[in-house]
Amino acid sequence: MMPDRSKQFKELFLSEYNRMYQAAYILLGDEDEAKDAVQDVFARLWAGTIPLREESQHTFLLTCIRNRCLNIIAQRQTRQEAMKLLTAEAIDSGQHDEEIIESVRRYVDERLTPQTGRIIRMHFDEDQSYKAISKSLGISLSAVNKHIVQGLRKLRSTFKEREA
Repeated sequence: MMPDRSKQFKELFLSEYNRMYQAAYILLGDEDEAKDAVQDVFARLWAGTIPLREESQHTFLLTCIRNRCLNIIAQRQTRQEAMKLLTAEAIDSGQHDEEIIESVRRYVDERLTPQTGRIIRMHFDEDQSYKAISKSLGISLSAVNKHIVQGLRKLRSTFKEREA
């Protein structure tokens, strides 16, 4: 990166960070997640994966932070749904947590497609983000999302059937 661009980037960071952090904190309600979201946006900007036009920097950066926060919220909801599924099954069946987790893992390994099972394990067992999974497997973010949604839908359906 050229020194002039580096200086411009630093000035942009200093002028916009607080505003972006405030917006992220309002959406996420968590200081660390808000800081991470802002850093993610600036890291992508630095790497050149986000193009930035001079005339619309302020609005564009707030849009970027809003979108990043919405992705984080969606990932939280997916994780919460999975935890509710596991918790509800454990309570209803009287099984211990380890037994439930093992039965879910067995289902993921034996009943889901290999790709969906692998993505579910990467996301929930290894705590990898959609982006990390996408990069690791060489597939799109929407493909990762599709596999996780389908896998959770099948898990939910199967374990609800066991309740009845």
